[in-house]
Amino acid sequence: MNYFIILTLASAAAAARLEKVYLPPNSDSSGAEAGLRTPFLDSETSASANQAQILRYENEIDDQGWHYAYETSDGTKAEQNGHILPGSAPKEGSLQVSGAFSYIGDDGQTYSVSYTADENGFHPVGDHLPTPPPIPEEILKSLQLTASSEGQYSSRKSSYDADAGY
Repeated sequence: MNYFIILTLASAAAAARLEKVYLPPNSDSSGAEAGLRTPFLDSETSASANQAQILRYENEIDDQGWHYAYETSDGTKAEQNGHILPGSAPKEGSLQVSGAFSYIGDDGQTYSVSYTADENGFHPVGDHLPTPPPIPEEILKSLQLTASSEGQYSSRKSSYDADAGY
């Protein structure tokens, strides 16, 4: 019986052993770049053919802000101006940024976005960007009534007295 158990364990161990069949792909180069290839490129296509060339580049930075702009050969353009707003606390050192960018999409159309960003958030504008539907007239009237009635209740004093319990 012991012989049978030992034979079963040896068979299971032999069947479960990993074969060393995997070998890395053949490579013409050696060293750190061995086996590394640029994905989706034919050997006839060079990597530089897929890269855009920089046609214009500006970059200016000073104590009060910055300006940058660039344009590439694939039709991409970007420009941004940023300013640090002088003032007193709490808005001292606030940023105001404005800019625009455009690019040619896969469908051949040029997409353009202009934007501003400040303490109130990021505000993009572009013809292709989704916009929310208009507020229904009934809800708009309700919001206006609520806003006008808030003035009536804000001048009243509370009749709750914590010490008296009412």
